[in-house]
Amino acid sequence: MRLRDESALQAVLEESDRVVTDQPPNAEAGPAALQHLITPAEHRFLRCHFPVPAVGDDHEIEVSGAVLNPRRLALTDLRRMPSLTISVLTECAGNGRAHLDPPVPGEQWTSLAVSTGQWTGVPLRSLVELRDTAVEVVFSGADGTYQRSLPREVALDEATIVAWELNGEPIPAPFGGPVRLVVPGWYGMASVKWLARIEAVERPFQGEFQSRRYVYGPGNPVTRLRIKSMFAGLPRRVAAGSLVRVGGFAWGPDGVRGVDVEIDEERHAARLLGPALPHAWRRFELEWTPQRPGRYLVGSRATGPDGESQPDEPDWNPLGYGINAVQRVEIVVT
Repeated sequence: MRLRDESALQAVLEESDRVVTDQPPNAEAGPAALQHLITPAEHRFLRCHFPVPAVGDDHEIEVSGAVLNPRRLALTDLRRMPSLTISVLTECAGNGRAHLDPPVPGEQWTSLAVSTGQWTGVPLRSLVELRDTAVEVVFSGADGTYQRSLPREVALDEATIVAWELNGEPIPAPFGGPVRLVVPGWYGMASVKWLARIEAVERPFQGEFQSRRYVYGPGNPVTRLRIKSMFAGLPRRVAAGSLVRVGGFAWGPDGVRGVDVEIDEERHAARLLGPALPHAWRRFELEWTPQRPGRYLVGSRATGPDGESQPDEPDWNPLGYGINAVQRVEIVVT
């Protein structure tokens, strides 16, 4: 399905149960999103701070500041450069905020503000040559006042790209087209949409969306993803003695080492399935045959390569970011 501009926005917002806000448009991923390793554009979650801007194919990106090669880049310039295609999971930093107690302000995302896309673009480091004095790179979108910065080493990472395609098609306008930043391993606020300006700076950036929003607390910014997992297609009622496949997706900033499925607090190691893509999520599955009727509390706990696992309870913070507690669901066995 090819989605562009208004038709893309309409496709995302036509399912009212997905919509979190309509002005600006914000919507969770569609129910069918979890049937795919790569999320189709029409099922992708949508996050906008301002209305979707009108940006045409004549759009240019300004490169300025503490760089050796200040210039303006047209889309045609980008497309002539050597490109790469990477599968990247993007999660809104506020995903899961609706489950916090006491409640916090902000968009009340439940669990589906997350998607994985296949992005094609050019590494940022191919576009900018930083001076030795540059400490960060600031990215500005064409949607208003949204600006974010990345540390020098993250901006120059080979996987940080300026993308113009999503899943083999031009990026639909609601998702940042015609050109956006993609930063693997970081929460979605870092991947600035409708990229209009790239500016290298010699002091840490202190903009609204850098130092006052997207922070866990004063001086504690939201940056990289936290290890997390969620169920997909989990049956809520099954018959005793029947085989049940309990599975879903797990992800983290550096991949996933393993997932435990907890059934009434007893842990069972799940199988990791499919390709281990470095910046995407990973499927997991456990085969379980409940022998007796009853109500069973089932949870999923992912562990990253560094040994860090999901906590039992969410890390409450005033703005509701980085929620990655173990997901628990009740299954009724009859």
